[in-house]
Amino acid sequence: MTSTTAGLTLAALAMPTDALTAAFPAPPYGTLPSLNPPMFFEIVEDQVYRSNKFDSSSFTFISSLQLNTVVYLSYDDLSRELVDFFKEKDINVIHLGLKYRSASHWKCMSEGMAKEAIEHLLDQRRHPILLMCKTGVHFSGTVIGCLRRLQNWSLTATIDKYRNLASSVKTRFENEQFIELFDVDLVTLPQQLPVWFLHNQQLMEEERIAIANGEYFPGLNSSALVAASEVETKPNGEGAATIPMYQQFYFYLQGPLTSPSVKFSEKKSIIGDDDDD
Repeated sequence: MTSTTAGLTLAALAMPTDALTAAFPAPPYGTLPSLNPPMFFEIVEDQVYRSNKFDSSSFTFISSLQLNTVVYLSYDDLSRELVDFFKEKDINVIHLGLKYRSASHWKCMSEGMAKEAIEHLLDQRRHPILLMCKTGVHFSGTVIGCLRRLQNWSLTATIDKYRNLASSVKTRFENEQFIELFDVDLVTLPQQLPVWFLHNQQLMEEERIAIANGEYFPGLNSSALVAASEVETKPNGEGAATIPMYQQFYFYLQGPLTSPSVKFSEKKSIIGDDDDD
């Protein structure tokens, strides 16, 4: 066996390089495609994404999203490389920055651009959709902030989300002010809305009706809450209130900070009576 192996090795060394490669091919190795997301890439909602103006290093990753539409917000033109890529992948490009560009455009975007961008994001027929600007922070972050306002996010959470991404570049006060003052009533809702937005609107409507009816939770008014709180809990668990504690003060702004089960021990001062301070 040893002499046979040695003979094969000597014969292989005597073979030309091309013949050697054909006779002894390299073992196959499983390699994954290189996926390089663009800077500040984020999943905003289901099939709604945002990023900066990426280059060819992110083409493989973007191709995996199977995009239908790209909304570009910045005033500059797309590179020839990006134009060819979008054309090859049959991706519809909406260049709002070009549409609203003027000789004396302000540093921030206009209400018309934000309104139209949000309407594209809410149009189910354009999904999957990518919102893109040159930096991936300021214009796209402003539009997403206005979208969150439309989704009834608190202003604190909306601005905080913008700052989380913009802090690595530089936050702009005018963008935060634009998000705060943007009139969400300007947005015309498309006919085909995504499921995530419909669910959000349904929850907001249920909350509005419950508050109008003076309910502490949808279907739970103050009388039902008092009746439930008067039920004594027995050791074996029978007769326990069926309403969870977190539901009893759902819309009540002055609810307790802790549940009744939390017990605090008496605080004892660490300062002695003989201390003059």
